[in-house]
Formats: sequence, C-alpha cells, structure tokens
Amino acid sequence: MIYFIAVLMSLSLFWAPASFAGYKDVDTKIAEQEIYSHIVKEDVRFTFRLQRGGFEKGVAQGMWDADGKLTARATSSKLKSLKRSGIGDLLISSQNADIKVKITDIKEMNMGMKFKQAKFTWQYNSEVPSLWKRFIVAGGHGYAAFALGDDGWRYDGIELGYSEEPFLLTGTESDEERKEMQQIGAAKGKEEETKRRLQLERQKRIEESKKAGKSYGTFSLSTRGGQESCKVSDAGVACQKDGDNGKQSYSIMFMDIRDIRKTSYPGPDSKQYYAIELTMREIKRASEGGTGRQDSMNTSWRNVAQWISESGDDLEKFLDVLARAHMEWRAKFSDIAE
Repeated sequence: MIYFIAVLMSLSLFWAPASFAGYKDVDTKIAEQEIYSHIVKEDVRFTFRLQRGGFEKGVAQGMWDADGKLTARATSSKLKSLKRSGIGDLLISSQNADIKVKITDIKEMNMGMKFKQAKFTWQYNSEVPSLWKRFIVAGGHGYAAFALGDDGWRYDGIELGYSEEPFLLTGTESDEERKEMQQIGAAKGKEEETKRRLQLERQKRIEESKKAGKSYGTFSLSTRGGQESCKVSDAGVACQKDGDNGKQSYSIMFMDIRDIRKTSYPGPDSKQYYAIELTMREIKRASEGGTGRQDSMNTSWRNVAQWISESGDDLEKFLDVLARAHMEWRAKFSDIAE
C-alpha cells in the first residue's frame, strides 16, 4: 500500500490538466468508465498469466515443449510466445482480449493532497479462445487513483495484478478437454508399449548377436604380455593368455566394437611395436532405472590398443580375419550395431 501511495504521489507531480473539467465526485460508474478506458491500453489484454500447473498441462496437451517453445498448435491459435519467470509464466498473443471491470471499493485518502482509491477486479471476456482458457487465469485485481485538483477529480493512475483463479470452462469445453486428455493418455500408453516392445526385441537381438555359431580360425600371437591364443567367431574373439600369473581368459564381443584397425608405435631400444586398435564401448550404468541390459546403459566409445606385439606379420593375418568377421557381424546385426 505504501508503494502504491508513493506511485500515486509521483504520478500527480507530472499530471497535466486536460481540456475537460474534472468530476465533482467519483462514484462506481465513473470509476468503471475511467478504468475501462485506460485498461484497454494495458498489456493484460494480450499478456495472459498461466494458472497454477498450466505450464505442465500445456506440455501434456502439445501447446509447447519442456523449454517453453510454442508448437504449431499454439501459434495457429494466435499465441506468439511464452515467457517464463520466477513470478509467473506469461503467454503473449497476437489477439487482444476484451476485459470486464467491477468496482469493489472506493475510499478517500488525504496524503497532503486528496486521493480516491478505487479497488476493482477485472476478468477476461468469455469469448477468449476456449483453448487458451485451459491454461490461463481468469483475470485479476487492481487499484485506480483519482486526484482532486482545482477543477475536480481526475484519473491519476492504475496498478494491475493477476489472480490465481483459473478460467472456468463451460460444460462443453470441459468435455472437449477431457476427451482430448483421454486420447493423449491412450496415445502415450500405446507409445510406451511400443517402446517396451522395441526394447525387448532389441535385447533379444543383442543376446542373439553374442552367441557364437561360426568359427573363423584360431591364431597364436606373441604379445608383449605373453603368448596368446585367440579364436575368432561370428560373435567376437575369445583369447587365452599365458602370463606370469598363469592362464587368463577373456572375450571381446563384436557388439562392443565399432571399429578395428592396425597401428604401430616405437618402443624401447628402438624396437617397433604393432597393435590392433579397437574403438570399444565404454559402458556406464544409467542414472536411474538401470536393469543391467545393454540398452538401459549410457554408452561412450574409447580407443584401446590390443595385442601389442613385435611380430607385424602374425598380427596382420589375425587382423584381416578379425576385421572381416566384424564386418560380417555388422551387416547381419545392422539394426543394433552402433
């Protein structure tokens, strides 16, 4: 209230008399007439505040996305943009809405000069597009000031605010929204069911791709870590390493390999080392809902030097077979290969 009075005082300092005389008094009729003549110039005619939960409802009904970007459905209904803020979300339209005003109280104040404060509520006309009504508040409240001058009472300023009251829908409008939400729910359920089915089908294909059925040969490799025996199949490669700690076995599935290539680099004592570089999947558990399945994990890729050896010829033969088997795997399982 103190802020409002200060605004009124500042407005009065810059008030310039108009050509017509002031009012002898300010009653409900005069206040409504003056407020209406000025409120039509205010932003509230084309700036609509979203009701509580209106943003989420708009996302669900395809009016805008989660970032507040309007969809074609919204723009075709003459909405221009959506502005999000900490004090409320506002819809901007290219079409003005008519407003009704109702005075709720008029009282006189004396703050060195006489003022009358007219308290009122305002409401959008029911002719607002029915689609908008689902998301916006019905109207708001405000104060208008009238200052007493030498020639009578004159309009001196207005302050507007939005209410929290949602726009009341007619029975027909409520039925239309309910039917639409049922259709959206059914479509979403169908979409989720399709997604689950595709996930199951993908998981079956992943498991199928890991089952070895065809052998491409076994290779003996002299690697820097010791002697290795590697068997290439149509699912991947299985190796057994003879190291200082005894025999160790490991497997690499083609599902987890995106690319295979030969590389080389200098080693100690001017030796030349060769290796097969694999672009391999690096798997991290999903942040939520992890099930351990391949398609429920977050995937990134990294390059790994494998089978480091001084013998380039043996590695070359192994690489040729491994690369061919991998290429055939990708052709067969192109629907799940990444």
